[in-house]
Amino acid sequence: MSSTLFARSLPNMRYEAIKKRLEKLSIQDSSKIEILQAISNSVNLGDPEWEGRDLVIRALDKFKVFDSAEQSLILSMVRSVGLFPYVSPFLDEISPSDRLAYELHRVEGVEPGMVFHRLQAHVFSLLMQGRNVVLSASTSVGKSLVIDAVIATEKFRKIVVIVPTIALIDETRRRLVKRFKGRCNVITHPTQEADEELINVYLLTQERVLQRDDLDDVKFFVVDEFYKLDLSSDSEEGSRAIDLSLAFHKLAKRGAQFYLLGPHIQNIQGLAAYEYNFIPSSISTVAVDVHHFNLPTKGNHRKEKLLELCGQITTPTLIYCQSPASANRIAQILIDEGKLTKQADTQDVADWIAKNYHPEWNVAKAISLGVGIHHGGVPRALQQYFVKLFNEGVIKYIICTSTMIEGVNTSAENVIIYDRRVSNSPFDFFTFKNISGRAGRMNRYFIGKVFMLEEPPKEKDLNVEYPIGLQDVDSPMGLLLKLEPEYLTDISRERLERAYATPLISTATLIENRHIPIDRQLEIAQTIIRDLPLSRQLLTWKGNPDQSQLEYICRLVCDHLEIKLADYGIHSGPQLAWNINAIRAQKDFPAYLQDAINDRNSKTTPSEAIGTRLKFIRNVLCYRLPRDFMAISKIQTDVFTQRNIEPGDFSFFSEQLENLFHDPLLTALDEYGIPTQISTKIKGTILPSENLNDMLNKLRALTPKIGVMRITEFEQSIMRWAIAEM
Repeated sequence: MSSTLFARSLPNMRYEAIKKRLEKLSIQDSSKIEILQAISNSVNLGDPEWEGRDLVIRALDKFKVFDSAEQSLILSMVRSVGLFPYVSPFLDEISPSDRLAYELHRVEGVEPGMVFHRLQAHVFSLLMQGRNVVLSASTSVGKSLVIDAVIATEKFRKIVVIVPTIALIDETRRRLVKRFKGRCNVITHPTQEADEELINVYLLTQERVLQRDDLDDVKFFVVDEFYKLDLSSDSEEGSRAIDLSLAFHKLAKRGAQFYLLGPHIQNIQGLAAYEYNFIPSSISTVAVDVHHFNLPTKGNHRKEKLLELCGQITTPTLIYCQSPASANRIAQILIDEGKLTKQADTQDVADWIAKNYHPEWNVAKAISLGVGIHHGGVPRALQQYFVKLFNEGVIKYIICTSTMIEGVNTSAENVIIYDRRVSNSPFDFFTFKNISGRAGRMNRYFIGKVFMLEEPPKEKDLNVEYPIGLQDVDSPMGLLLKLEPEYLTDISRERLERAYATPLISTATLIENRHIPIDRQLEIAQTIIRDLPLSRQLLTWKGNPDQSQLEYICRLVCDHLEIKLADYGIHSGPQLAWNINAIRAQKDFPAYLQDAINDRNSKTTPSEAIGTRLKFIRNVLCYRLPRDFMAISKIQTDVFTQRNIEPGDFSFFSEQLENLFHDPLLTALDEYGIPTQISTKIKGTILPSENLNDMLNKLRALTPKIGVMRITEFEQSIMRWAIAEM
């Protein structure tokens, strides 16, 4: 049968038929050329385009079973579908025309041998023409290489890259340092400043963009995971989406060129004020096979399937869970029933975690068996170290939540989707595609494998709405309060005028406290007034509060601000104050975590109690509470100033709380991969420092002396690794 007849004989199953024959293909198979001709036919038809490209990638996965002539045909098809990076190992074997096309896609100034695929080259060309670009493409497409290529041109001396998480800051920083060391000044921290002799890349979350006042002259910026502009993407009452929208507005309103990138978006609305090229692309650099099991949520079916899969899979695997609590349960299943053996290469990190946190924490037990855990309750430096071990092949599994799925790149061939939810809400088709996109890795795992244990979500298009460009009566006040008058609609102006009419709280305070609903702020002001003169005694402190003062402000937080403290076993102001004091007095994780174990109820395991405490530290003590204390500080300033009473000032204590009562520069090192337990041991050699850059320079100078420092061998290895990538 000819290849044309072969293709035509399966008009509806052409792709599936070829795919199945490729799966079973062996070196002895006599139909190899027939299969290649069928793939070529699919590539040439280009309808749909993704099928031919997908089949070419699958042929590359079987590359060694073909003879030299057949391999040459595959490489020509690789060129036809524009996947030039796959040609790099075979430059001496391709035709002159293929070589010319390859050379035209080379990337200059990043790393030797780097080459664009067709989509990357198109986006880069548009950016070099000064166009704004909104790119929607799969996770595996390599969108970040375009950023690095723009940096390498040195066309822009000041660039902002906005990423959604600290984990993504770390990953991106390491990549930029590796590629541009000596050429770029990568800024991630408030104390770092621009260097006029270098290209300055501000690598920041949206919150940190809004905190900086030195970005007015930025000419180019990037928003990674731009779908998070949409208010519906944010589970935290839209606060992070609001901040991202304001960060975009802050840079775009001055005419800076932008590059927005994210996965699987069909349309973006609200950007009518800007000219841009929207590129929705289906291009992927890996093929993905999704295996559906449609198992029920209740019962042991998913657990049994998970254990079965882990017993069969031999290559790097991510296990997605809906929440830290779910991740801990899955970890315990693998610890108890996974038939895993202790790994010699991970005993040092397991022992360190057991000593510096608690031996009952299943993060320590899991990593000793070659299983990493990555979620919001795991300290950042440990998250980074687990990803390092995973990408190096030291460990085979990482159990993760959305904190890792949203942007962190790994060398995973497989993804097991255990839960079909994010937190407690069922995830949509977009999230399913985003998680699935973590399977496979260009030039390493040609075909990613996704194992969906529950029934998959229904396919649905995702449209992103930029809220500043779509203001209506429901627009969040936290968004409107920060906008300049010329960017407000008439409806928004009227709403703000009504909000500013309150005599209790100043306009400046309402704007500064925009994360908190105005009615909640008024409740706090009224409570302070009602409690006079007690509130005068308990709120006019500066520096550090005494016990009664701390309990009073904690009561204001618990009674008036919507923090879900009950999730952490905290139901009153005195309880919240006790937890703050426990950290302030001890600065000792093991003792604080042991207390959680002692106080747990009978249905809670020791590891679950530990996980809850660490999540409380991360989400409440270090993030939410300092912000809320400062909001109350501004409110009490307004109330007392109106009454000619000298107000308090909670800024010092809030900063202390945010840094768990350590020096802020030491806690900043956690983002660089050095845990606070290590940095506090060596603080005498790196403090005082003028700023973070000064401290980083001191750390680099320590490299030859690390071997004689009074820290363990494992801690020395952590420092060497972290310093090498600073």
